[in-house]
Amino acid sequence: MINWARQIVRLRRMPANLLRYDHMVLGILAVFIGLIVAYGAIGFRISIQNIHETAFGATAEAMTAGTGSVPWWRVMLVPVAGGFVIAGLLRLLTTRNHVSSVADVIEAAALKDGRITLHDGLSSALISAVSLGAGASTGREGPVVHLGAAMASFIARKLRLAPAIARTLLGCGVAGAVAASFNAPIAGVFFALEVIMGHYALHAFAPIVISSVVATIVSRAHLGDFPAFTLPEYAIASVWEFPAFLLLGVISALVAVAFIRSASFIWDKTERLPVPAWTLPPFGGVALGIGAIFLPHILGVGYEATDSALKEMYPLGLLLLLIVAKIAATSVSIGCRFGGGVFSPSLFLGAMTGGAFGLIAASLFPGFASNHGLYAIIGMGAVSAAVLGAPISTILIVFELTGDYSITIAVMIAAAVASLISSLLYKPSFFAYQLEQRGITLEGGRAAHLIRATTVRAVIDRDFVTIKRNETLANIKMRLLAQFGGKLLVTNDAGSLVGVITYSEISATGNDPGLDHLVLAEDICRKDPVMMEESDSLAAALTLMEQSGEDHLPVVNDRQNRIVVGVLHHRDILKTYNQALIDAQTESHGSKI
Repeated sequence: MINWARQIVRLRRMPANLLRYDHMVLGILAVFIGLIVAYGAIGFRISIQNIHETAFGATAEAMTAGTGSVPWWRVMLVPVAGGFVIAGLLRLLTTRNHVSSVADVIEAAALKDGRITLHDGLSSALISAVSLGAGASTGREGPVVHLGAAMASFIARKLRLAPAIARTLLGCGVAGAVAASFNAPIAGVFFALEVIMGHYALHAFAPIVISSVVATIVSRAHLGDFPAFTLPEYAIASVWEFPAFLLLGVISALVAVAFIRSASFIWDKTERLPVPAWTLPPFGGVALGIGAIFLPHILGVGYEATDSALKEMYPLGLLLLLIVAKIAATSVSIGCRFGGGVFSPSLFLGAMTGGAFGLIAASLFPGFASNHGLYAIIGMGAVSAAVLGAPISTILIVFELTGDYSITIAVMIAAAVASLISSLLYKPSFFAYQLEQRGITLEGGRAAHLIRATTVRAVIDRDFVTIKRNETLANIKMRLLAQFGGKLLVTNDAGSLVGVITYSEISATGNDPGLDHLVLAEDICRKDPVMMEESDSLAAALTLMEQSGEDHLPVVNDRQNRIVVGVLHHRDILKTYNQALIDAQTESHGSKI
């Protein structure tokens, strides 16, 4: 114990740039995080069950059948009452009037050195548990991922660990959460690496694997060794079905895009309403309650309906109806600030889409089509891959559920096609949309985001030379010689930019000495030059430099007043970008022992 404590102290004292990973200590921390995250996931699941059974008189796994014996008014009023409770919790516990999600974990890993407050994790988990217990049409995996990440971040902060280790521990928390939720340790590992970490560096892989395995063991010990869905044994009937799987990927992409667009549309509309966001849940509860009277399948995480579709228990008409109803219900739930994620809804939509596709395929090609339950499995993987932006993770989840290589290959085809098409048509994932709403675009990595997020103001050179517009050509030549060429900024009496002068403007006047005291700066300057505002991003400046061929741009306060505040150099932008690349490269490869 003393030696372990010393190792922790040593990790705390090491500066980030000289950090040496201690694998033993990191492994111990990974085990501990796997344990606490697993118990957090179990507690979250039990909380949902208890609230759900108290509110509806039925378990979440038997929601559709259970609500048949419940009065219609109770089915309708529970989401409304839950909406009022959630409104109060949002008002009391949050500052942004909405719960945190997987997007916040991605942002923390990429830009905040793995920092998430435990208060945020616990309050979001509480609100999400109440939301799902009251019938919100969202998923439980997203809140568990955020809770697991918050627990890991809390430990890293308390031990004052370096940012690189804090991000690795964040991945451990995420992996443990996914593994405990799905009883799928492999998928937990790759979800953390693929979606949260954004790399597969060896130094992060081992502790994340440890945490995922530990969380799975704890979950199985308390909940049993049961997968999220129990599936019949299906087999691909013919090799000629593979083009159909590709087509299913295309259709799954369209469903995923419809889902993301619908959720984003309602969120954007509610953002513009002239009421506080925390007042929205009761209105969402009314919409959910009315819909649940006719289709109780849409309430909660929807695992019962998903399982029924996988077992071929629904006709074509109901499958198609549930696709539309679930998109609407989940969009309303998210837009009206109910807690929960999009993992379970995407599985629901995929199963319904695949099942409907399989029934249609069987009717058109009865001799070649497999069971439509098999198509439901493939659709489940394809839609969730496109919605989550995690094709590898969802493929592995399906493999861990089925253990069938041939079905997994079919899922790989459909998931790859769905992910590609959905990213081309709209967004790479629902999480990418959420981050873009905050002005964060992580495509291209942390370094690229830094260039997009950093303003010109941060790197401009404020040591610059200006001349008045009435300066003579003689003085201009002296100024250029004194600074060994370059560029002179011509301003008026108010300091506004009039133009720029380089040697090329002087050479246009010829070498006639008689003009030295006759020609003024405003006569020869290049008027309306390319310029930047100090609030512009470095990415915009870099693009403008590439288009104009300029390596030095004048920077003004704004393009209307054009008061010169500095000069932006191409080398300074590259220096900032290169440093970000070095930092990212150091993190992804880890530190040498």
